[in-house]
Amino acid sequence: MAGDWQELGQTAAIGLIFAFLVAKLISTVIAFKEHNLRITRSPPASPTAASSSPPRPDTPAPPQPSRGDDVSSDSDWEGVESTELDEEFSAASAFVAASAASGTSVPEEAQLRLYGLYKIATEGPCTAPQPSALKLKARAKWNAWHKLGAMPTEEAMQEYITIVHELFPNWDAGSSMKRKDEDSMASASGSKGPMGPVFSSLMYEEDEGNESELGDIHVLAREGATDDILKHLAAGEDVNVRDTEGRTPLHWAVDRGHLSAVEVLAKANADLNAKDNEGQTALHYAVVCEREDIAELLVKHHADLQIKDEDGNTARELCPSSWSFMNQAN
Repeated sequence: MAGDWQELGQTAAIGLIFAFLVAKLISTVIAFKEHNLRITRSPPASPTAASSSPPRPDTPAPPQPSRGDDVSSDSDWEGVESTELDEEFSAASAFVAASAASGTSVPEEAQLRLYGLYKIATEGPCTAPQPSALKLKARAKWNAWHKLGAMPTEEAMQEYITIVHELFPNWDAGSSMKRKDEDSMASASGSKGPMGPVFSSLMYEEDEGNESELGDIHVLAREGATDDILKHLAAGEDVNVRDTEGRTPLHWAVDRGHLSAVEVLAKANADLNAKDNEGQTALHYAVVCEREDIAELLVKHHADLQIKDEDGNTARELCPSSWSFMNQAN
């Protein structure tokens, strides 16, 4: 009986100890949760306040982007340089025009180079149609412009100025040349031809309004429109009809280098030996224009190699020596 009471006492003691420990654990957990709840509910710092707070004196300011400033600065310098180049080019071209008006002599090669550079600087790459082979000066000027291709405007201006300095070392030395008064501008504008301020010995010679003086078939031959040429011939159009310069459609097709149109006209019994007002045949045109393939085609169709133009030249005499087919007996 005594042993039972002892065992019961021990069990009660263990139960009390366990109950105490559980109570202690529960109070600890509750206290921890309350602490965390207070931390969670504390208000965060205001971003507005943070952003509006003045920076500390010892805090360096963040670096600001400078690329835009550099670009703007570079653009300003480029604008200044471009303006100066434009002004110098304008003065140089005005001087050239005034020199042309006064009859100043300049080598033809330099004249052509200046002309081409002026056209590039003021109009850009050549898009004008190639003048007729008989317009020798106009063709030379067109070639001078066309061969420069897509040369940049600034490069053309600079080379133009350089050539003027080489031809006239002191052209801009006088104060009268540096003044851009109205008299100088009037002199420059008075020396301008239809294709710009150039030396008068090379004024553009292509006839104004020549298009209205051509028949439809001449225009088609000039453009190489073979299908339309055939339609006009089928409708009874004269294959040898002449324009006001005595040119036939064959002359025009040869001049512009349309081999297929030349072949169509030759097969349509075009007169291969028809002369224009200056005594030149289609074969003369092919030789002057250096169209070897067309010249060979005309010779195969029995074009006469012995016909002389008004200057006494045959096509054979004018052609390059390398064209062996021109040396055969007619």
